[in-house]
Parts: sequence; C-alpha cells; structure tokens
Amino acid sequence: MEQNITFKVINFGCPVNRYESEAIISAMKKAGFIETPGPARVCIVNSCVVTGSAAAEARRVLRKAKRDNPTGITVIAGCYPQVYHRQLREELPEADIIIGTTGRSQLPGIIRDRLGEKENRPVDLVKEHGGEEIFEDMPVESSYSRIRPVVKIQEGCDEFCTYCIVALARGSPRSMKPERVLAQVGHFVEKGHREIILAGNHLGIYGRDIPGWDLSEIIRQLDKLPGNFRIRLNYIEPMDVDPSLLETIANSKRVCEHLYLPLQSGSDNILKKMGRRYGSEEFRNVVKRARKLMPQVSIYTDIIVGFPGETPPDHRATMDIVEELQLSRLHIFPYSPRPGTPAAKLKDTVRPDIKKKRVEELRALDKKLAGSFHARLVGAPLEVLLESISEFKGETTGYGLSRNNVRVRFPLRHKKVSPGEIIPVTALEAHHWGVTGEIKSMGK
Repeated sequence: MEQNITFKVINFGCPVNRYESEAIISAMKKAGFIETPGPARVCIVNSCVVTGSAAAEARRVLRKAKRDNPTGITVIAGCYPQVYHRQLREELPEADIIIGTTGRSQLPGIIRDRLGEKENRPVDLVKEHGGEEIFEDMPVESSYSRIRPVVKIQEGCDEFCTYCIVALARGSPRSMKPERVLAQVGHFVEKGHREIILAGNHLGIYGRDIPGWDLSEIIRQLDKLPGNFRIRLNYIEPMDVDPSLLETIANSKRVCEHLYLPLQSGSDNILKKMGRRYGSEEFRNVVKRARKLMPQVSIYTDIIVGFPGETPPDHRATMDIVEELQLSRLHIFPYSPRPGTPAAKLKDTVRPDIKKKRVEELRALDKKLAGSFHARLVGAPLEVLLESISEFKGETTGYGLSRNNVRVRFPLRHKKVSPGEIIPVTALEAHHWGVTGEIKSMGK
C-alpha cells in the first residue's frame, strides 16, 4: 500500500457543506492521509447543486484535477451527485468515485481500497434517499481551518419548495444527537474558537425526531457549557420562528443578536407558487417580535428575483416589505431553474433583461438598508471577533465581526491581540459594508 498519500478537499456551497468538508479532512488525516494545498494524489470535490453555476464549477475543478494528475484519484461528493449521479456517470468520466450525501464518513476506507486496485474503473456509490435516513455522524476531531467553525446539527428537509432541490439532495429531516452537539461545540471551544455557527438544511426543526428536544432546548444546554464563546445561528425558515424560540434567543447569553430569515419574495402570490408555508404578514410579525425583544438585532434575508410569473406588482411588493421592515442585509439570487423541481416546468418566465433590472434595484436597496442599519450602531459598544490583521493606510488594522453580524474595521495601535479573540470596540463611523471603530479600554 502506498504511503504518504496526499489529498485535498475543495468545497462548494453552504455552511452545512463547509462542516462536512472539514469532517472529511479530519477523517482523512486520522486515516493517515496528508493534506496539501497543492497538487494532490487524491482530490475530493464536495459539491453544491443549488445553482447551475455551482454545479458547473464543480465539474470544471474536478476535470482540472484529473488533467493535472491523470493517475490520481478524483472524487465528486455531496448534493450534486446525489441528485444527478446518473448523468454524471456519462458526463463526468474524469470522476473516479461518485458519492452523494450519505456514506462520506467512509471515504478514507473507500479511497484506500481504490488505491489498491489495478484497474481504475469509475464507481457510483450514491444511495438513493428513501425516507428512512439516519443522521450520519461526521465529527471534526482536528482543528477547524476557519476562525468561526460550523457545526452541522441538522440535515434534510421535507418542505419541497417548488424551486428547491435540497429535499431531493438531502432526504428526510434528521438531527444530530444532543450529546454529540454539545461535544462538538465543546471540542471547538477547547481548541480556542470563540464563535461557533449552528447550521442545518432546515435548522428550525432541529430535534423534531428526538423526543423532548428542539432548537430552543439545545440553545439552553449550550448556555450551560463553560468557556468564553458565542453561538451564531445559520438561516431559519420564518414559519419555524415562534415566540418561544425568539424569547430563548433573546434570553441566551451565547446566541448572537442576528437572525437569517429567508423571505424569498414579498408577494403572497409568488410565495404560494414557491410552495412557501407563510405569507408576507407572518414574516412581518416575526421581524417585529424579534425587534421588540432585541432592538439591535440584525435581520438578513434571501430574495429570489424573477421567479416564473413574477409581475411588476410582485416585485414592488418585495421592495416595499424589505424597506418597510428595514432589513439589515439582502442576499439576492436571480432565479435559475433546477431540473427535477416543479418550478422548472413553469412557462411564464421572466425575461433576462427584466430580471437583471430587478436585481439591480434590490442591490441598490440592500446598500441603502445596510448603511442605515450600520448608522444606528454609531456610538454603540460592539463585541468583535477579530478575524484578520493587515495594514490599512500605513496602520496595523484589525477586521472582525460583531455579535449582530456587522463587519468592523479598527486600528490596533500596538495592541497585543490575535485573530480569534473577542475585542471590545466602539463604533465610530458607518459605511455600507460595515462600521469603523476603535478599541475600548481592555483593562490590564
């Protein structure tokens, strides 16, 4: 058997994917493989399928890896092959191993076996979801490559929104066991991380498959863990945010004052076509409740622009509710059909030029709203997680993230601090990208 086999993992997609890629790296290292940023004997592409461009980029990267090392092992894993593995067998012969969203914890052994084979025949290991999936524990037992590690505590979705492929890619909802959540978060805290992100495909229903548990309860248990750290929640569907969850978040000493609530459209007509289980009024009420409990909460949202049948009044309804609620940031996505979803069959498409204009209008509104939110923070004390240090206009400068998810830039002025620390900063000036500030007195 070959020794000192190098590997690298190339990740695409959401925070859930990022955690899984780190878990694959951890498992490969534990099995004796050697991670390298350069040319590797084994290249694993952990892919995304939410957009056509993400899938195309995964194909491009894997083909390049095979060209660079024709005798190496190439693996395409994750959501993309889970949904389209039959096509990939024909369209991507450069992939030696095709594996979906289950079984990736076994990749080190699968790759070892493959390295021992004389013939390199492509193999498709995708297992179709059948509604009886269990949560595949993929622990990260080594260090995390980023300042802010992600913990995937939930996987799967049964919403089947008409535009979305995630339910097909991830299968039925299931949750990480509570003791494993606490252990993984505790591991990262012991490694020195001061902010941990909880993520899932449908995070708000965490614990639905575990009697006595839900997202509120896991937050309460995380509050009891020792150490100086905070928790950030990834996106939560609006229909899962009830008053009890909001109160738990507001009362938590760990959870950041930040909510990521995907609206998708401000038009009730379009929301119905999307298969979303809420209307604009329900979304409005969630935001108002959150603001009442947490006045400085930042609220991010996703907007899909140009969904089939979207009229000028539908677009205006989206602009109006976003501005009315003074949302903090908008993540704007031009609609792109995903084969296999009901929306891909809809005929009333929006012209590309109209879609582009609407995207531009929303991006301008996003810039305005972000600047307005940041202006409200001027003079306020912020707890900033220092992420990087570099020179700015000849001065050593820190860059980081506040509890309410605002980018902060501040001069260090010979302060002895390191990335990963939480620094008290006073916000002094607002910009559309975030705020500039200065370090408050940190004592002795």
